[in-house]
Amino acid sequence: MKPNLTIPKCSTPELTDGEFDRALAADHDAIVPSSGFADSVMAAVSHETSAPVPLAFPWVRALPGLVAAIVALGVLIAAIVVLLQSAPARHAAGLSISLQTFSAPMFRQAPDVLWLAVSLAISAASLLFCRRLISSR
Repeated sequence: MKPNLTIPKCSTPELTDGEFDRALAADHDAIVPSSGFADSVMAAVSHETSAPVPLAFPWVRALPGLVAAIVALGVLIAAIVVLLQSAPARHAAGLSISLQTFSAPMFRQAPDVLWLAVSLAISAASLLFCRRLISSR
């Protein structure tokens, strides 16, 4: 058995253009900003327009440092490749390189590495000292 369902007819009155415009222009749903809102927005806009243009990144000054870093990375990779190729054949054949293979050239050049570390530490300390002097003003 099917229930007898009837769909009610919805009769909506036709809106004329005048009634539609009157409904949209009604003041009862108007949104009013708080007092001073427009003034604060205009003050913020005028402050932003009077601000100086942000500075561009100095790529011309940064480029030598980037090139030096890329060259240093290339030299480091080349040094690792040369070190790995100069390893004894018995270690290379077994694909196991001992720590002694890596540390032997470093111990022969220990005084040079020590002086390099000392000079880098002195340079870093002087740069940090100068930076601290500049930021304290």
